Amino acid sequence: MPKTILIADTNEISRDLLKKILSNTYPLIILESPSHALKMIGEKKKPALVFMGTNNSLNADGENIFAAMRKQEPSLIIIALGDQNEEDEAIEAVRKGASGYIIKPLNPHEIMSMAAKSAM
Repeated sequence: MPKTILIADTNEISRDLLKKILSNTYPLIILESPSHALKMIGEKKKPALVFMGTNNSLNADGENIFAAMRKQEPSLIIIALGDQNEEDEAIEAVRKGASGYIIKPLNPHEIMSMAAKSAM
């Protein structure tokens, strides 16, 4: 049975596209903000994979969410989603704990490939 994928992005278009690409194959948790994703990691139903936007990647304490997630769940696979003009921010996300990053616009084949490697 496929494992759950968490989608956390402030960009509604990105959330909707990821939902469209993944929903027929994987159970999804969809959140409007990366800051809400950190709370999900501490719950019992942990996702196997997180696709998370780089926007608003600081939690309420000013800590980078990628680093905080990595601290809570070291084996979690986190894919940062960066806008074309924010490549430096996506690279910083990897430095802080993301497993990789994808520059938008999202490629459905790339998304499914990452999901297949991580959430089965």
